[in-house]
Amino acid sequence: MTTNNTLAQNEPQFIKPSELAQYEPAFTLGGFRHLQFTKSNELEAAGVTVRFGRRLLINLPRFREWIAKGNARIIAGRGNDR
Repeated sequence: MTTNNTLAQNEPQFIKPSELAQYEPAFTLGGFRHLQFTKSNELEAAGVTVRFGRRLLINLPRFREWIAKGNARIIAGRGNDR
């Protein structure tokens, strides 16, 4: 028997950037826009963001996984390499 939790983990759940804070309160719209501006190629290559026409969508399970792996540790600038 397949449960909804199993489906939610295995299937993409697409949301608009404006909805991100509802699902993940730690992230603001402005913070995501900055992330998208600086790391758009990485996000698209990892399947975190996809384009549907002109609309940008976030694959929420992949976003969470990408963040958890530390891929946003350094977004812009020098970071902690001093």
